[in-house]
Amino acid sequence: MKVTLLKPEGYCAGVTNAINIAYEAKRNNIDKDVYILGMLVHNETVIKELSENGITTLYRDKISEENILYNLKEGSVVIFSAHGHRKELDKIAEEKHFIVYDATCPKVMKNLAIIDKEISQGHDVIYIGHKDHPEALAALSHGNKVYFYDIKNEFNYKQVKDKSPLVINQTTLNTKELKDIYIDIIVNKPKARILDEICAATRLRQEAVINIPSDTNLILIIGDKKSSNTNRLLEIAKTFYSNIPSYLISNVDELKEIEIDHEANIAIASGASTPKKEIDSVVSYLSNL
Repeated sequence: MKVTLLKPEGYCAGVTNAINIAYEAKRNNIDKDVYILGMLVHNETVIKELSENGITTLYRDKISEENILYNLKEGSVVIFSAHGHRKELDKIAEEKHFIVYDATCPKVMKNLAIIDKEISQGHDVIYIGHKDHPEALAALSHGNKVYFYDIKNEFNYKQVKDKSPLVINQTTLNTKELKDIYIDIIVNKPKARILDEICAATRLRQEAVINIPSDTNLILIIGDKKSSNTNRLLEIAKTFYSNIPSYLISNVDELKEIEIDHEANIAIASGASTPKKEIDSVVSYLSNL
């Protein structure tokens, strides 16, 4: 068996930053309950470890974020996730005098500032992303001059009056899919200004999957199924290597459910929020088969 561990691996800078902020919030408020609105990063192992250290994740699947915040007592310690958050939530946090820690990825924060600047200069913004992803929702909350290009649906160009709108995107998209969208936009808006904002952590991981060793006959992607950048790695693998079995696994226990040939040549990639210990566990298991 041959195992190739693709680089980069482990947390990206944005994930490391968010986790550090979360633990800083707890250290600074040791005697208080500390809450994260939504998953800090999209990885259940990380969420479990935060919980074990007294940091509670408030999932937003069944109740609106507004209601979640209004149900917290005044002065609560609240962490906003790495993906960014809607501007409306800042108003609630201020009303309820929350102690706020903003763990928004610096790359996402930069993009939101760019959107604000474009709007202030009278331009429209076309934002490309996945529906209901928190990063996209954060961007769309910056005003009615931000028009959402849902990556899975046809876009209505008639709503965009600006002849030279800025085009910007969610940082964790499929780079190949994004290029096809750019072509569509330029056909319909020839003077559109395209700003490719795929983050380096996403781009480098996708490039690594595209360039796996030629003798690879099994691809493993390690990461959470809720993670956008991890799911994009699986998409890339299936797009470029449709003849090679590709699997997305969260941990070594899920790997054990896959039948693996002892002569397999395996390429392993991992998401930007996948803990190094999960990657090491998979590699260790395979080395002992």
